[in-house]
Amino acid sequence: MTDREFSTLPGPVRAELTRLRAEREVYTAERERLRSELAETEAKLAEVTGERDELAETLNGERSEAHLASLTRRAEEAEVQAREKSAEAEALRQETTAARAERDTLRAELSDLRGERDRLRLTLLDAELSLAGQPMPVRRAPAGPEDEERAAQLAAEVAELSKELEATKATISWRVTAPLRAVRKRTAR
Repeated sequence: MTDREFSTLPGPVRAELTRLRAEREVYTAERERLRSELAETEAKLAEVTGERDELAETLNGERSEAHLASLTRRAEEAEVQAREKSAEAEALRQETTAARAERDTLRAELSDLRGERDRLRLTLLDAELSLAGQPMPVRRAPAGPEDEERAAQLAAEVAELSKELEATKATISWRVTAPLRAVRKRTAR
């Protein structure tokens, strides 16, 4: 999403989108940290298991029970740590999936809101044109490039007329003559 598109979003949507982006970065960093810890724990587990097996082969029955128990205990602790890290990583994956689903929902809602905004803008332009005494343009789906160009020209003309109407309404003479227009409107009924 470009900065221009981002700046057109309503304030609450921008804030929520910014919050979701920040959460995504935090979750990504946490996931990477947990992955590296998991890799380290698995490496330690492999090292301890290798030492245990090596000592078992070296001692040929003359091994120390205490040392073997120590190595076994260390291997079991490493396995427990690996399971814990794996569970944490899975929890983070689920949170990330939930955050992505929420993001997709917000994107769909944002798209709907943009469509509604565009419809309201067209309605407002039609109302302004009818108030200005201009005939309302007939809307139809563009059939080809020429129609799209014509639609773009008409949209530019509508925008120009809207600006002109706003400029006229902003003049002192328009404000001064407002009571006269109100009286004329009432007497015309």
